[in-house]
Amino acid sequence: MDYNSPPKSDSQEARQDSLFPGQNDLSKPEVPYTYQTNKRDFKHSGPGIASFVIALVTFIGYAITFVVVGKQASSILSESNSGINESAGTFMFLGLTVLILAAVNVIGAVVGIIGLTLRNRRKVFAVIGTIINAIILLLFMLLISTILVNAGSY
Repeated sequence: MDYNSPPKSDSQEARQDSLFPGQNDLSKPEVPYTYQTNKRDFKHSGPGIASFVIALVTFIGYAITFVVVGKQASSILSESNSGINESAGTFMFLGLTVLILAAVNVIGAVVGIIGLTLRNRRKVFAVIGTIINAIILLLFMLLISTILVNAGSY
């Protein structure tokens, strides 16, 4: 015997009772639950998007800087006569560009942390931007520490 189904009765009274509105009829299937839209669809945080864009711009800036400096360094190494004057300008360009980009990375990391602290906002771009900016800053610190260790060995 199935306990979920109503008792089988052929009497007119049992059929009539099931036709009244508002009464539960267990023989009819219930309407399945429909998915309601999530009222918590948050917008992306503005500082998070800014942090992500800053991370991408500085990454591209580092790539362009090292390509330009590499080209200049290769042309300096091929010509030995005027190497000192041109190499000083090349290294000055590299140093200033890397310092400016590192400062922009610090700004991007701070803006990303601000984007993480905002409530009722999506934090995807803030997390990605903060991580990329932090990795670039860690690589910059590793580069500086390597240069300082090697400079002390001469």
